[in-house]
Amino acid sequence: MSVYTDLSLQEMQDFSEQFDFGGLKSFQGVEAGVENTTYFVSFNQAETVLQIFEEQGFDEVPFFIELNRRLSKDQVPVATPFANKFGDRLFTIKGKPAALFERVRGSTVCPISADACRQIGEALGKIHAVTQTYQDLRRENHRWSNWWESNVDRVIDLTPKDHRTTLKDQVDRSREFVESTASLPQGIIHGDLFCDNALFHNGQLAGIIDFYNACDGCLLFDLAITINDWCSLPTGRLFAETTAALVDGYNRFRPLTTEEIARWPLASETAALRFWMLRLVALARRREGGPQAPPHVKDPNDFLNILIARRADPQCDLISG
Repeated sequence: MSVYTDLSLQEMQDFSEQFDFGGLKSFQGVEAGVENTTYFVSFNQAETVLQIFEEQGFDEVPFFIELNRRLSKDQVPVATPFANKFGDRLFTIKGKPAALFERVRGSTVCPISADACRQIGEALGKIHAVTQTYQDLRRENHRWSNWWESNVDRVIDLTPKDHRTTLKDQVDRSREFVESTASLPQGIIHGDLFCDNALFHNGQLAGIIDFYNACDGCLLFDLAITINDWCSLPTGRLFAETTAALVDGYNRFRPLTTEEIARWPLASETAALRFWMLRLVALARRREGGPQAPPHVKDPNDFLNILIARRADPQCDLISG
């Protein structure tokens, strides 16, 4: 989330007139994230979040809106997309697609507890289970193997010199995982269920946000993304208590298969590679400049450390129970 598209008071008032929320009270740009423009918008009768999509086109955004609508209907804690007076949920602002969502009240959890991890595991397991019925809802994974392989040359000089061979070797190892995923359970994945994309209120999960990396994919890969972020110690190794809690919660709604458990080592490595590469590419984009250059980039070495730890010991016992 960030602000690439500036809106004046008049422009926001004009947009607000199509909703029955009792008039605009205030709005504020949110300076965080790297991809989309985000505003907190307060009406007399509703607290909302306006999302203006900077990278996805009008053909892609309906997927995100419909996914959140269905998940909300299926009692998954997510931000509900609002319709205007005419029933529309997809809008155009300055030539860009936009959507208005319920504002989830809560905050990120810190420190991360085993109970919070259990709740996240349950929510992710439920997402993976209920979306099995969304057979008409499809989106290609645009940051899968072709993406990271095509970006190696772009980021190699941004990689620590003593780990450039690690990057190239992991791309080869992850290609092996990608080729094996056809036999693993597939479905809609969140793709970015990090700690800052889950809000808690009074110790309870209030909502999962930022589904803009959601797509068709390998469910085990999505679980590995989540575990890598929620359960990694500063050393990169997994914390046993939180990892076990997250996996237990997940298994309540979608038990892992024997083959998935066997594939955990490469899945966890590949999830670390994906976000190491994502942050390296963000560094490259900032170096290249331009209007879409991210204003800030998180440290890629956080995920390099996780990758090194998974390659040394994937701690399979924490996944198999």
